[in-house]
Amino acid sequence: MECSCGGAVTEGKSSYRVSEDNFCFILDNIPAYKCTRCGKVLFSDETVEKIQKLVGRIKRDSSEIVTGRPSVNLYNY
Repeated sequence: MECSCGGAVTEGKSSYRVSEDNFCFILDNIPAYKCTRCGKVLFSDETVEKIQKLVGRIKRDSSEIVTGRPSVNLYNY
């Protein structure tokens, strides 16, 4: 796997975060590649497909939830 900048790519772990209107999804310790030149994080095609399936499922499930207030106290964060 190569980065678009031409830098060397090393294996490691990373996290993925996405925030939408009804949810915030954080996935930690997933296999990733990081460019040593620009710092860009790259995921394998298989990992990207799995993440997209998870996010799609969460979007579908969260669209059914209708509340007028947050489900957690935001001052705890």
